[in-house]
Amino acid sequence: MKKTLTLTIILIALWAISTFIISNQTQEEFNHYIERSNRLYSANGLKLTLSDYNKSFLSSTATLQINFTNPEIVKEVEKEYLLPIEISYTIEHGPLLFTDGLGFGLSRVHNQLLVSSLLQPTVKEEFLKLVKEDITLDTEMVISFSKALYYTIKSNNIEIHQENREFKMTPLNFQGVSNLQTLAGEGYISIAQLQFKEENSSNRIKIDNLTLDMDIDEIAEKKIIFGDFVFSIGNLFIHDDTNPQIEQMNIGFNAVMKSERVNETMMNSMIHGLIDFKDTKLPNELKSLKNIELAMEMKDLGIKGMSKLQEVAENSQKEQIKLLEEIKTTSPQNQQLLFKKFNRLQEKMLTDILHTFNQLLIKDKSSIAYIFKMKSEDKASTQALLEVGYTGEMEFKGTFEEIAQRVQSKILSLMRLNINIELNKKHLELLGNPMLKPQLKMGVAQGFVKENNSSYILKGYYKNGELMVNDNNLTATILPLLVMITLD
Repeated sequence: MKKTLTLTIILIALWAISTFIISNQTQEEFNHYIERSNRLYSANGLKLTLSDYNKSFLSSTATLQINFTNPEIVKEVEKEYLLPIEISYTIEHGPLLFTDGLGFGLSRVHNQLLVSSLLQPTVKEEFLKLVKEDITLDTEMVISFSKALYYTIKSNNIEIHQENREFKMTPLNFQGVSNLQTLAGEGYISIAQLQFKEENSSNRIKIDNLTLDMDIDEIAEKKIIFGDFVFSIGNLFIHDDTNPQIEQMNIGFNAVMKSERVNETMMNSMIHGLIDFKDTKLPNELKSLKNIELAMEMKDLGIKGMSKLQEVAENSQKEQIKLLEEIKTTSPQNQQLLFKKFNRLQEKMLTDILHTFNQLLIKDKSSIAYIFKMKSEDKASTQALLEVGYTGEMEFKGTFEEIAQRVQSKILSLMRLNINIELNKKHLELLGNPMLKPQLKMGVAQGFVKENNSSYILKGYYKNGELMVNDNNLTATILPLLVMITLD
């Protein structure tokens, strides 16, 4: 009995010591997580702050403040929202976690947020009149001993009524895990159904099985995310009695965005989308269409150049927002001056983007490809590929006009080109151009296009001063004309 009592006292002492240490580590981990998050979010004009951290032996409370760094955005957002946005958390210290079932970890964090609590008083009043029940978000996070953050976010059912229209959404479910040190991790968002509907009418938009699957491998240069994002909609149903051409659509949608590190200096990026036409009443010329695929693939781009390109785009967006606000509030006499300033800003943005090409484009490596595929109900398919590769060693500096002139004069030495088009004859009507068929026939007669029983085919490439089209070498005949056009 004495041994049991001694062991019990030792275990309680160890748990108490662990809890004390962990309660101190939790605040430190939160601060580190916010610092790393701010490095990522600062480019988007967001700033997180941990305030009012009150620590006790077994639990703590903390408030996370979210604000915007751009005064113009603050000015607009605070018309409806209370700034800074404040989210309060209760924190249970480990190593043993008792709330919501026994668990283990550094700590368990919980928050229940009412959306109305974020709104300005007058906006809150109007909002609560529209919703059947205030929107609630329940968040629970567990910080493990391995410094991983496991999180779950759930909402209630959402129902909003406004001006004979209603919006309904089944609960949002968001769960995942994130490394507190690197922010790498994975997450999954799902909503079973969303619906926009006109009351006393059959007109509606309904979305079934909306999901977003995220897998973040790495965050480079503080803003480039390497990983996979898969967005899908099981069914997008649209019914519109006022549009006799469409009347009813039911489509599925899937999109994949992927970025990956090739090595220390280069990266690949890809966007792929598929639209699947299900029980859809399309216009007569499109009624046989089954699905369309679109893709863009960028290979071997410089990581530092991509980071710089994002920075230029973000800074330009901030300046444009600020200038548009000036245009809206200035007198008509001064608007012309501001419009000229806006045009100069656009030119500066384009120039800055071109300057990033020095680090973005890598000779004989970097390329961008556009891919299009189309299938009809009879399984006939059409596909097209256009790939442009960078083969030059040009220095992108100077004004926009100077760079544009140099590119024009050197265009054929700066690029390689690959084209592969196979157009199914059954799809000529789907493309809606009555002149396309005679143009293709002319191309066949001149040897630019091949024809078989089912398709028109155009394959060609340009590289290192050689032009090939459908196995015909046009270097001596067509290429000189292209050189004259680029120099004109």
